[in-house]
Amino acid sequence: MTGRYFMTLRFILFPLAAIAAPCKVMDKEKLKKYDHGRLLISNHLSWMDIVYQIFWVPSFKRFLSKKENGNNKLLMRFLRDVGVIFVNRDKPELSSMRECIESLKSGKTLSLYPEGTRNRVSRELQPLHGGGALFALKGKAFVIPIAVHHKGKLFRRNYMGVGDPVDLSDLYERRLDESVLSEATERFRAGIQKTLDKLDAWVENKGWKTDKKRKRAEKLALEKQYKAVKREYDKSTRCE
Repeated sequence: MTGRYFMTLRFILFPLAAIAAPCKVMDKEKLKKYDHGRLLISNHLSWMDIVYQIFWVPSFKRFLSKKENGNNKLLMRFLRDVGVIFVNRDKPELSSMRECIESLKSGKTLSLYPEGTRNRVSRELQPLHGGGALFALKGKAFVIPIAVHHKGKLFRRNYMGVGDPVDLSDLYERRLDESVLSEATERFRAGIQKTLDKLDAWVENKGWKTDKKRKRAEKLALEKQYKAVKREYDKSTRCE
């Protein structure tokens, strides 16, 4: 029910989001390759980062939110219904951690911001927390870095980028201690930073226009190939 509720609200509100929070996404097609047990990790510049992910990154996803955002019972009920998992940042509860891990194991997408809070200083990544690494290793998730280009503003276009998966496979069989979590977290940082660097170049070169031309050329090439095959088939049929 949670996923259906999320997608229904997304469908209803999408026209408003397209006006209030427009966003171009680099390499969005990469997400289609990893549609089971995905952990999305992203830099965090403003509250609009969540809006961008909801409306411009396909599929239902569960978000982590600090427990203070659920002080209002009505709001907490609504957020829980759309898939939000509340966590105590100072003292994470076992039940919340288990819910995150089980979500990944069951094939759902979990989205989190490993910096832990919004970066109000600069675009440089803040120190990352190790909770995301714990979830990824326990849930054996596909870890996909996401980068937001700049602090979002209403009615102003922003840009997001989807990076290459962060490989943690060599860490799965190792004992889950501080060194393993630190290694995984460092890979998270490298993945987000690499995606952010690529996104900067993509935005500077207006890569969405190049992508559009490339997709159009690929479509025309496929249509041409289809017509050629059809002509050959029709020709062989007539000969018979």
